Amino acid sequence: MGVFDINGKFFKTLTKAGDFIILTLLAMVCSIPVITIGASLTAVFYAALKMARDEEGYVWKEFFKSFKQNLKQSILIELILAAFAAILLVDINVCAKWAANGGGTLMFAAIGILIVLAAVVLYVFPVLAKFDNTVFATIKNALVLCMHHLPQTISMMIATYGLIYFTMQYVGIMFISIPLIFYIDSFIFSRILQQYVKKDEADTDEL
Repeated sequence: MGVFDINGKFFKTLTKAGDFIILTLLAMVCSIPVITIGASLTAVFYAALKMARDEEGYVWKEFFKSFKQNLKQSILIELILAAFAAILLVDINVCAKWAANGGGTLMFAAIGILIVLAAVVLYVFPVLAKFDNTVFATIKNALVLCMHHLPQTISMMIATYGLIYFTMQYVGIMFISIPLIFYIDSFIFSRILQQYVKKDEADTDEL
């Protein structure tokens, strides 16, 4: 089988690239209400993790299957994390004003917690996509995993938030940069999360 055969690596790569672009478009459209951003990200990773294991079917079917299944939990998780982030940002802003009077230490502590939260945000929706758990168990597992797999976490944070920043500067590249983020993260997550899946489990997994 040659490289340019219809079932060869070249066409498989093109197909996957197209699928990630489709997932990006679906995520953008389904994130318009804002409150459904978490559900959209969960659905993207549900489909993307299957693609990483060469188990994908029709990506739009996988996307909407997960979107419906995880809508309530993802909204709750999104609201909890957004509220926590808002509190931290207010604390950082207040502490910055107090820095001259000893508030600097509290400010750096809040920044450190915010960085950890940014790591949890990377993990929480793929974890929700992969495992059946309660809202707080999903957040807790995301925290544990991002600390336990620190090298991968740092790599994904640099790639993800770096590409997001780059996209904000050059919006025109979003249809390349965002699918690339999903590809990089799903590739890494598939190897991390698969370690915690029991071999005799079916499609529904528990952590």
